[in-house]
Amino acid sequence: MKGKRSMKLAAGIMTALTAGALSLCAAALPAAPALAATKAAAKTYTVGFIPGITTDAFYISMLRGARAEAARLHIHLLIQGAAQWNYTLQTPIVNDMVTRKVNLLVIAPNDAHAMIPPLTAAVKAHIPVITVDTTISATNLLTARITSDNTQGGKSAADALAKLIGYKGDVAVLNTVPGVSTTDARQAAFIQEMKKFPNISIVSTQYTNDQQSTAAADVEDILLSHPQLKGVFATNVINAAGAAEGLKAKGVQGKVKLIAYDAEPEEVVDLKNGSIQALVVQKPYLEGQIAVQDAYFYLHGQKSRIRKSIVLANVIATRQNVNSPNIRKWFY
Repeated sequence: MKGKRSMKLAAGIMTALTAGALSLCAAALPAAPALAATKAAAKTYTVGFIPGITTDAFYISMLRGARAEAARLHIHLLIQGAAQWNYTLQTPIVNDMVTRKVNLLVIAPNDAHAMIPPLTAAVKAHIPVITVDTTISATNLLTARITSDNTQGGKSAADALAKLIGYKGDVAVLNTVPGVSTTDARQAAFIQEMKKFPNISIVSTQYTNDQQSTAAADVEDILLSHPQLKGVFATNVINAAGAAEGLKAKGVQGKVKLIAYDAEPEEVVDLKNGSIQALVVQKPYLEGQIAVQDAYFYLHGQKSRIRKSIVLANVIATRQNVNSPNIRKWFY
């Protein structure tokens, strides 16, 4: 799951991807499927695409990749989503896609368990389902699933934070809500990796309900209980923004090291000014492209070309490499 920003932030990030960044992401996509012009003209398939949330730079980047690939492959993309991360809001959107009889559904589920019933209904209505970014626990229902390597990301965050604090001291974790496949995996991997460092203690793990103000308050509370806190791991952009706010309010921004997921525009600014020490950067544009490409394969009888599970490696952005073309091309 990627950060879920406010509508105010969303309005400012629609232009965040430059033409150069788009072409770099497109270049990373596997070879294009063969498409006969006569076959493309014969039928246009409709693919429903439900992002995890509509107001976040991560998913805006993903939708840009999906739209570019859909245009290339002559697929009609029907995009619907909610402005808040809530499976009770996402479920009726799935139901509407079923009613509209889309040919295939791509979705970033808001809950690994609660979204099983509506997606089961879609499959029973003969609508294949591909998950992108987040997924559901009943993977047998899925035609394919595409995500970033959240285990690698959590481990990388732990290793980076351990090094920054000299391999000793207290650290804390800020997560979103339980039951989200991506952030749960990041947290679990971070905690497991930290066991390698006997002089580091994870003194607090907080769920913020994906609210920036809650994340800020939680950080301030943790600092009251653990004034020697050395570091914080934020599992998404909302928690990153809240953690930075809380650290600033207590006058320890930069002193207490902050490692965060995602690379939204404000996070990149915070990385450059030293408020954040490292970012775990995903590849949402590429995820959107691959999802639509898999939809094309399925709908054009090329199911053997679909990889059941695709896991994309993350990159780690730091102040030292933030301007590297191989890093910044993935910023949302």
